[in-house]
Amino acid sequence: MVQNETENGGASLLLWLGIAVVVLVVIYVLAKTVKAKAGAATKPGAKFRPSLTAEDVEGIRFRPPRLRERGYDVEQVSDLLDQTVLELRRLADENLRLQQQKADPLSQPVLVGSPVITPDQVVNRKFQTLKIRQGVSPAEVDDFLDRVVLGLRQWNAENAKLRSELSGNTLGNAS
Repeated sequence: MVQNETENGGASLLLWLGIAVVVLVVIYVLAKTVKAKAGAATKPGAKFRPSLTAEDVEGIRFRPPRLRERGYDVEQVSDLLDQTVLELRRLADENLRLQQQKADPLSQPVLVGSPVITPDQVVNRKFQTLKIRQGVSPAEVDDFLDRVVLGLRQWNAENAKLRSELSGNTLGNAS
């Protein structure tokens, strides 16, 4: 009987050691995978992944304001979002043309168009507030506009990086 308990204790210990080894191997593999993905985003030639696209902006819907809260004017918010969609499309198109030019340096220089809206204009935009419980939630709009500013800055930085890599193969602002 004593010998049987010792054998069971030994088997139990081996089982726990086996589980511990498996857990450590899984953690190691996950850590290597995460590190490889993080490194891929910072390597030269890594594909730019925007945090915001025109489709993201087109798909956004805001709730009405909370009880006892004044909402932003829907038309003013919609106008800003329309301008943002146009600017994101312009930046994405410019980015594509810059990447094509980078792949084929003998192609025509990319004309840099005038922005429809800048991140600073989004930051400084003020909206009329309406009567209580009318319009759209100011908190939701403000949070989303923070994403818009970040997204526009990322697109602008990526395009500026591509233009600098092309060094001199890009013409100034087109009117």
